[in-house]
Amino acid sequence: MYDDANESGYNSSVPLPSSSQFDPSVVLPSSSLTYRDSIQEVGMETLDKLIEDNAQKAYDDMKKMYAEGSSKDPELLWRLGKACHSIASDYDRMNPKKKELVLEGRGYAQAAASLNDHKFIILKWAAILTGSATDYVGTKEKIEQGNVFKSYLDKALAMDSKEYSLLHMRGRYAYSVANLSWLERKAAAAFFATPPEATIDEALRDFLAANDVRKGWIENIVYIARCYIAKKDSKNAVIYLNEAIKLEATDDSEKELIDEAKGLLKKHGG
Repeated sequence: MYDDANESGYNSSVPLPSSSQFDPSVVLPSSSLTYRDSIQEVGMETLDKLIEDNAQKAYDDMKKMYAEGSSKDPELLWRLGKACHSIASDYDRMNPKKKELVLEGRGYAQAAASLNDHKFIILKWAAILTGSATDYVGTKEKIEQGNVFKSYLDKALAMDSKEYSLLHMRGRYAYSVANLSWLERKAAAAFFATPPEATIDEALRDFLAANDVRKGWIENIVYIARCYIAKKDSKNAVIYLNEAIKLEATDDSEKELIDEAKGLLKKHGG
């Protein structure tokens, strides 16, 4: 999230059918959920469980509800975004299907937030999908969507200041902006009257807050160390690097982070 963006263009808009297209007499096969059934009989809690158990089926069922006339229901839209994110996680980053799902999910999640930006879970998923989509857009849109991403994070964290995943994401945003190159800053200034601004201290504050809530998160701990290194504070950097290398990796990504921590520790006095 929020690393070097691809320069390929795309149309991220998701067409929203009008309510006049909804025909309550339409009945889907018994293996699928209708919008009416999901609201009156099944309920959104069942959809939430289905997303966790079988995201593809949840997606297929919700797309039918969407087509029936629930395209302006924020409760359905953010769940569609979440299902897209869940399915996309099964694909390698370079797989075109992953990009397609992430951008589709962003469309749903942002539509949900435009309809209701006062509910935490909607803002959370709008932030997650918006941040994920920055991997697949060009420089100008990456900057523009970064501002949208930050807005969702700020609103959500104003409602729940202890949500560690969002604190980490906001820290990542600040860290990325603070480390923009001179050329990237010039490009941002050319695109926008007020280019994004953030500091390493802002990033560090959010990473530390996330660490207070969730201990032992390797990725967050390594980012804390990176911030201290950027501040030329080797003493505190070493503390967190030592903490990171004592943890056990659960996947290849965490193994790479631990290897990075070991390398940084050798360089900065461990």
